[in-house]
Amino acid sequence: MTKLTFLDISAPVLHVSSGKFTVTENWKHKPMYHDGHFEIIIVITGKLFLKVDEEQFEINENNVFTVPPYHHLIGYQDSPVGTQYFWFHFFTKPDGAKIVEIDDSIDNSEISFHKTQAVLPLLFELPSIEKSFVLANQVLDVAKNEYYTSLGVDYLLTELIIQLTNDYGKTLTGLPTTSEIARIEAIKDWTRANLSNQLKVSQIAEAFDLNPHYLAKIFKQTTNETVIQFINQLKMSKSQELLLRTNLPIKQIASMSFFSDEKRFMKAFKLKTSLTPTEFRKSYTRKFLDSSNFDPEVPISKDNNENYIRRFENK
Repeated sequence: MTKLTFLDISAPVLHVSSGKFTVTENWKHKPMYHDGHFEIIIVITGKLFLKVDEEQFEINENNVFTVPPYHHLIGYQDSPVGTQYFWFHFFTKPDGAKIVEIDDSIDNSEISFHKTQAVLPLLFELPSIEKSFVLANQVLDVAKNEYYTSLGVDYLLTELIIQLTNDYGKTLTGLPTTSEIARIEAIKDWTRANLSNQLKVSQIAEAFDLNPHYLAKIFKQTTNETVIQFINQLKMSKSQELLLRTNLPIKQIASMSFFSDEKRFMKAFKLKTSLTPTEFRKSYTRKFLDSSNFDPEVPISKDNNENYIRRFENK
């Protein structure tokens, strides 16, 4: 059986706390009880050994782990030194979530994805971490700043959850699709695997025995973006991830993101984000290693959360 969490996102979730944690020597997760709140963990590198109630899980790099409310969480084994992961605690609105068990023998096409719902399993592997990595850093940045309303981080966290749902959907097989969509997805996968600063539409078309003009037409019709726009977005996502994850110089990041030279990269980046690569890096690379927040002495509960009371209980 596969347990799926269906989250009502017709309104944003309520962010409680979040961070990015790096494991030191002889560390394992302390005991925690999820009293009405959810937790999402995204492992960046390394692995975690977590037990939910009596079930043990090994959570590896690029894995997403969702812990529903009213479960006990504890580490059952030390994690490797240097393991790093994001964590997010949040509430949904009352009755805004349900847990459904899906028989693994049933075709995955039975799983319904509605626009007002996010769907997450207990554990899955991200097909690509770039977008979620950038969004996670943005959530942390906004959460640590003094905004006049907490809705800013709530909406960003909801956007991250939507992105994770989209990523989970891509991992499923057997979902209903047309042959045209299947072919476009294959073209996207090939493009990701063969991305370079010299990649052209004609090369992609040749790989799939298609006329370049025909490829451009069906790609635009199916995705609502051009092949070149898709290629540029792949390069941009890669550069953003490298800027946040590494301390590499801008010139090297430009090369590793498949831009032909540093100046073209900087111009494209500024046009896309309204920031220079250096400004972007400075905006989202603060230290979020507050272990006291991760292992709170005061239990997280809707009964002592002012934002929860203000939003959902004050009429």
